[in-house]
Amino acid sequence: MSRRAAGVIFLAISAFLTGVKYLTASIYSTSVPASAYGADSFKQWLDYVGGNLTTYSIITLIAGIIYLILAEIYDFDKK
Repeated sequence: MSRRAAGVIFLAISAFLTGVKYLTASIYSTSVPASAYGADSFKQWLDYVGGNLTTYSIITLIAGIIYLILAEIYDFDKK
């Protein structure tokens, strides 16, 4: 697998983890029948989900960007 493909896969994983965080918060918010809907309540549910998904998403985003930059550098050096 090339560095460029690995970088794109890392970026896709980062986007997936970010989406999972918001999807999980929205599922949690619908599980409580008497909750008020709005930005404040959704922020509360995002806090309930925690920061691990955000941390992993940022790590994979940085890894993906590094892999893409390295692929471009190595491709430029070959020419």
